[in-house]
Amino acid sequence: MQKTVIAALGVLIVSGLGVLAQSGDPITQRQNLMKNNQEQVRTLTGMARGQAPFNAATAQAAFQRLEQNAQAIPPLFPPGSTQGKTAALPVIWERKADFDAHAAKLGQDAKTVQTAITDQASLQAAIQRVGQNCGGCHETYRRKDT
Repeated sequence: MQKTVIAALGVLIVSGLGVLAQSGDPITQRQNLMKNNQEQVRTLTGMARGQAPFNAATAQAAFQRLEQNAQAIPPLFPPGSTQGKTAALPVIWERKADFDAHAAKLGQDAKTVQTAITDQASLQAAIQRVGQNCGGCHETYRRKDT
């Protein structure tokens, strides 16, 4: 059990570090960060749905990664980083303070739920709370795929 938890934490940490080290291009960096967020959410939802065994330490580590990623979001949207293959809408830079506040709320909520995860039901509640941040930001600031 302990080896499994340590291995899971190691994978989460290594995958997270790779996100920020891959490119100096902010568009590529933020796309990698969002992909890492998606991986964390996939891990969490698998446990919440019973597709993977519930493991509080793994869930807490995934939320910790989401918290850390949230802190990295605002600097990855510098002025002028709209050119290229990106789903980021120009409204991000028009309402940058609000956008940054969304990222901060994501980070705070991800931090808050970490200590509340004790079972599958509490994990589901945590995913819902944190997921509202993702959806709210994407609704306003991300181009919809057609």
